[in-house]
Amino acid sequence: CIPIRSGGKPYGTLCIYTKKRRSFSKEDVSFAQSVADILGLAIERGRHERELDRVGRLYRTLYAINGIILRERDREKLLREVCRAINLYAGFRGVWTAVLENSRIKTVCSCGDVEEFLREVELPLMERIHEGQGPSGRAFVSGEVVINNDTDKEVEPPFLREEMLKRGYLSSASVPIKHGEKVVALLVLYASERGFFDRETINLINSIGKELSFAMDFLEKEEKLKWFSVALEQTSDWVLITDDKGTILYANGAVERISGYGLSELIGKKPSAFKSGEHDDAFYRDLWERITSGKTFRSVFINRKKTGELYYLDQTITPIRDEKGKVIGFVATGKDITRERELRIKLVDLALRDPLTGLPNRRDFLEKLSFLLSRAKFSRRLVVLCLLDIDRFKYINDVFGFRVGDSLLREVARRLRENLRSSDVVSRLGGDEFVIALTDVEKREDIPRILRKVLGTFEKPFGEGINLSVSVGISLFPDDGRDPEELLRKAELAMSHAKESASNTYQFFREELNVSVSQFLLMEKLLRTALEKGEYTLLFQPCLYLKDRKLHAFEALLRWRSKDLGLVPPSKFVPVLEKTGLIEDVGMWVAEEVCGKIARWRVPMSINVSPVQFKSDEFGKALKDIVEKHKIEGSYLIIEITESSAMEDVDFTISVLRELKGKGINVAIDDFGTGYSSLAYLKLLPADFLKIDTSFIRNIDTDPDDRTIVRAIVQLAKSLGLKTVAEGIEKEEHLNILKDMGCELGQGYLFSKPLPEEEARRLLGI
Repeated sequence: CIPIRSGGKPYGTLCIYTKKRRSFSKEDVSFAQSVADILGLAIERGRHERELDRVGRLYRTLYAINGIILRERDREKLLREVCRAINLYAGFRGVWTAVLENSRIKTVCSCGDVEEFLREVELPLMERIHEGQGPSGRAFVSGEVVINNDTDKEVEPPFLREEMLKRGYLSSASVPIKHGEKVVALLVLYASERGFFDRETINLINSIGKELSFAMDFLEKEEKLKWFSVALEQTSDWVLITDDKGTILYANGAVERISGYGLSELIGKKPSAFKSGEHDDAFYRDLWERITSGKTFRSVFINRKKTGELYYLDQTITPIRDEKGKVIGFVATGKDITRERELRIKLVDLALRDPLTGLPNRRDFLEKLSFLLSRAKFSRRLVVLCLLDIDRFKYINDVFGFRVGDSLLREVARRLRENLRSSDVVSRLGGDEFVIALTDVEKREDIPRILRKVLGTFEKPFGEGINLSVSVGISLFPDDGRDPEELLRKAELAMSHAKESASNTYQFFREELNVSVSQFLLMEKLLRTALEKGEYTLLFQPCLYLKDRKLHAFEALLRWRSKDLGLVPPSKFVPVLEKTGLIEDVGMWVAEEVCGKIARWRVPMSINVSPVQFKSDEFGKALKDIVEKHKIEGSYLIIEITESSAMEDVDFTISVLRELKGKGINVAIDDFGTGYSSLAYLKLLPADFLKIDTSFIRNIDTDPDDRTIVRAIVQLAKSLGLKTVAEGIEKEEHLNILKDMGCELGQGYLFSKPLPEEEARRLLGI
């Protein structure tokens, strides 16, 4: 018997038998040894060829997998194709792949003869994989390839070992597939030979695992890139990317839409294509110096479209750095603010200008006056404040109508501007009141000559032969006061005294006027007992849906019929109520009356809330208590606060309105357009309605500026989710224009004057 050795290791034995009784000679033994050596070499060669074939199949498998990775873009489809390729090329008994989905392991594909095996063990196997049991579980938990080269000795738990041995799975490899550091899938291979997985095979399997993990990372990044690309194209914001020399590499759809240039016209070009000539060279030098030094640059760019129009771009340019920190390009993101800028300019102008006359309004005038007073302190000259009130102007409005009245006010403004020096300032405070600041007056004796020129403005008839006269109150800086508000208050006292004298005259402020305010004191005295005497009453003006003229709500209007003074206009007694603090009690009486009527009439009503009342610490709670007392739905009550009072203390306003909204009470911003609102704050107010002041509605059918302003307010309200209410609708033309603009609600004499309770009830049919 001669041993057969293959690869230096015993493989078997060559035994030679003979029937003859003789011993084997040396030659016989030598021959037998040669045969055994030849057999060993043949066995070694066969083993080597099989090993080469197996390794070759694995390399072909790896090649095929690389092709699949380059081709497939779906994770599960990629794993299915990989599973089939391994089964086709590698010659394993069985292959299966699984993915982690919603914290559970789900089989994606199985090939070879593992289908029945998986049917038997899949459920318990998948549960144990999470617990790290079995070769697949250890691979899933550790993130490392787990090799089993002897199922009988290396596989736990027992049920899995038995099932594998039953099917001849004597070796296995479990390959974790990762995304980053997290295992997201498994590849499991079964072989029918013990010790199948040698070092080279294990290295190839490790390579397969790494390639598939790379593919998972790549697919995830590709998916994110796809969504990022979609987001960039769909965003309304401008996104433009350049290289470090400023050459455009990418521009999204918003760039094309805003600039008017197509993508093919931009790629490879410089952003200088957008230049308008509105920025100087220093602007661009500063921009380039900042971004090339790695800093961010932000500004509003005035650019020019392909069509030649200017547009305003709020743009931020940020450097892009490589992994070493070197600037390799720039990304510019921005928003087209052209429309917002136009609207802001209109609203700012609206905030500083009287819309009827184009003169500075009260706010703008007081700012200008403050500057003039500061300058006068150094020049030691007088500033003369003249407050003009047109005599009997209400009578003119009643007789000739508001259109004629507005035309007269515009003509007064024009004449005053023409008769004054460029250094003087004239403003319309509201109604029929104008105020003039005469500057650089050297001495008091010069004032009458200047005033005669002002009064001369009213000597010629206005319009179609209408004669106007004014009462003028005068206060002086520094004699009568040193700040705008004090000077204006004293001019008002002087003007009140002038109205009691002959028309078209003026009165200087005198200190005795400051103390002899008998009319004010008398009214205050009478108002203190008006509530208990039952002298207050309410009128109800209908507010209608413009599209069908159906009733939406009533606005409750306070009136005072004094036993001593008769019917007193609200403009006269409400300021006294506010100055004396009586407005709080009267305001609560109005709320009680209105909530009681809401409970009985079942119709929404609005009440006007004085700024003084609104600022009261107890206002919100008191109003909610009244609503609860009358057991009405909060949404039936609407409180109206003026735009100017809402903006005085925005944080306080928001807190009170939110408290009321918690009870369902609706909020309307009254006289919108006559005050000054920051859009940034306005959008924070929990309001439901914007009421457009009657001064904008009155001439909406003839004045393009009024139409533009009202349209802007309606569009602003829509963008903020608010309904608009137009006040002072007097003509069908007003109604039609407002409906076309999308204004939802309105009130005015076209529909109804304010109604006594009996008439309001008849309107409701109750």
